[in-house]
Amino acid sequence: MIQTTVPAWFWLVAVAVAAGYAGALYYRNRKDELSKGWKTGLAAIRFLFVFLICFLLMSPIAKMKQEQVQKPLCFVAVDDSRSMRAALAPEYRNKKEADTAVFSASGFAQDIEQQTNRLCEELSERFQVQRLAFGKEVRQEKYSEAQESAHSAYAQEATDYARLFQDMAQRLSASTVSNAVAILISDGQANIGQEPVSAYRSCPFPLYCIGIGDTLSYPDIFIEECRFNPYTFLGNRFPLQIRLGQQQASNARSVLRLSEEGKTLIEQEVDLSQPEGRQINWELEANESGIHRYILSLDPISQEKNIQNNRQEVLIQVLDNRQKILIVGHAPHPDLSCLHQSLSRQEKYQSEVILAKELSKKSMKEWQDYDLFILHGLPSRQYPLDPYRDLLNRKPCWYILGPETRVDRLNQNGTGLGIQARNAGWEEAQATLNPDFGLFEISPDEMEAIQEWPPLWTPFARYEPQANGRTVLYQSILGVKTENPLLWVSPPSASRSMVLCGYGLWRWRLADYQEENNTEVFDRLIDRCVSLLSELKPEENLIVHCPSLIDNTQSLQIRAELSNQNFEKVSTASVGIQFQNRANGQQYEYSFLPQPPDYFLDAGFLPAGDYDYTARAKNGAEEYTARGRFTVADIRLENLQLPANLELLRNLSLTYDGRFYYAGSAYAPQNAVWKQILQDIEDRPDLKPVISFREAYASFLDQIWLLILLLGLLSMEYFARKIFGSL
Repeated sequence: MIQTTVPAWFWLVAVAVAAGYAGALYYRNRKDELSKGWKTGLAAIRFLFVFLICFLLMSPIAKMKQEQVQKPLCFVAVDDSRSMRAALAPEYRNKKEADTAVFSASGFAQDIEQQTNRLCEELSERFQVQRLAFGKEVRQEKYSEAQESAHSAYAQEATDYARLFQDMAQRLSASTVSNAVAILISDGQANIGQEPVSAYRSCPFPLYCIGIGDTLSYPDIFIEECRFNPYTFLGNRFPLQIRLGQQQASNARSVLRLSEEGKTLIEQEVDLSQPEGRQINWELEANESGIHRYILSLDPISQEKNIQNNRQEVLIQVLDNRQKILIVGHAPHPDLSCLHQSLSRQEKYQSEVILAKELSKKSMKEWQDYDLFILHGLPSRQYPLDPYRDLLNRKPCWYILGPETRVDRLNQNGTGLGIQARNAGWEEAQATLNPDFGLFEISPDEMEAIQEWPPLWTPFARYEPQANGRTVLYQSILGVKTENPLLWVSPPSASRSMVLCGYGLWRWRLADYQEENNTEVFDRLIDRCVSLLSELKPEENLIVHCPSLIDNTQSLQIRAELSNQNFEKVSTASVGIQFQNRANGQQYEYSFLPQPPDYFLDAGFLPAGDYDYTARAKNGAEEYTARGRFTVADIRLENLQLPANLELLRNLSLTYDGRFYYAGSAYAPQNAVWKQILQDIEDRPDLKPVISFREAYASFLDQIWLLILLLGLLSMEYFARKIFGSL
């Protein structure tokens, strides 16, 4: 269908103009000696040329229907974790170097790779195929020979099915496709994340599972669990609670050893004849500060095929001393006990509660021994704390406002937050998290819990925060978020302080207990606030917030703060960091991404080991450096169980409208299942391509063939008249 921007009678005008032009040129011209047949032919060419010019002047567009064929999505997810090494190549079960060796696909492993790639290629004729490799993280891989066929390394340290399912759901929602299917190729060993069957509810498409691996059980003894506190203090004795287990080894006896740097510290013969296993309790003494790497090892028994789960690494950080915290209240208040109980749960803190009237009982030297002060309702009219002002400006302080607080005196303490109290008294305010605050992480679940806690009593006042300070929590009054800070952190140039603009913390802790039957969220919030106050060092221009101890299933996330010589925040400089493995010297270099007013780096998953880091920042002509160290512990989740867990895969596929297939093991491959799954998926009526039509418009002015036609008509007429000498 052709549409134009002019009335329909313009077509008659175009025909008349073209006919008149052609007639005047060839029939009104008496001198033209062309024969009648040639005149008619050339007149027709000129008529067509002029008509097309007039036609194009009407800006015509063509309306048409276009057919669109939308293929369904097909996710082919391949387990890339270390437990797959034993499922594909059993010889890796008893290799001591299996954790560090590069996996080479041969035999059954190579067959699985080829069958997977072939399945992807055949499905791609009817589906949009995405091959995914998953473990503790998910990545997309290529699969066709033209794309350099994928080959899994099977090197990821853990298996998180929930992360895979979430990733697939996000990929589907980001596409324009409405139907999809997933194929999961795995040994069924899930060891971190949400329970897989419930986690798949976020995926609105069927799931087909292909199980791989040996389902037979062999005599095996293993270290099932080691419970310990990762932090202790110099001079303390700390416990290790070790849980040993066995499978089909009812008469097993072995030797359990604890060693450090190759030196055996404890050795004990253990009897593992009981089916429920054995629990061993040891006590060690912390004689030296720093991070201690202990190795638990269990001597293998005869006919044991898996010795990878006979070894476990234990990392414990021995701290020099506890952080001494003094909680001072203007008067007795449940907030004081609430804070003391929360801090007492952390072994790294040593807290004490006193009332302001008892301040004179402590000498100035005793005050100097404290690392941090929490002041509730202070300074007040009765206790202005003038004799201690210099000390409070040098030490980290957390001010909690109460009815007795003199805000005019608090404003003189260099918190970076001006409070102009009004005579209207106090009002209730709930907490709302500042999404731009990044000095410590608060998970979405914690954020939701905090914002549901009861309101605190806050002064009705005008708040004047300095530009370089930080608001952790805003006040939300009657459900309306305000810009008034509820929890405030001082700027780097000020004294190290934090201000909670309200009281009633005991209600938060009670609400947390009523909701969760524990106070973990509240205790973590208090711990993070105290830790942040302890870390703030205004004399340093570059501050790096890096965890000192993580395990190899955790992504290393680091934040950095940069200030200029006036301790004003800078978020436009170049900040980089270098990690170096102390054992092998391998280096990793990264650049921070600006997240004003700070910088953020997600370095991903690093191999287990001890690392030194050096962070460098350049702001104009000024250069700053910060150094530190951290440790990545190897917890070896993938070595605990090696027989394939086919029941999980079978349950997943049956629950979510799919089917389970067993591809066998290295001892008995089952190659027929690959053709069967292809046939079953192609036969599903709900996975057919979706054909749709849409209206499309195309302008004739954009058509190159029309230009060629016009030039062709002109050329034909020109050469004809040239030949017959009529030009």
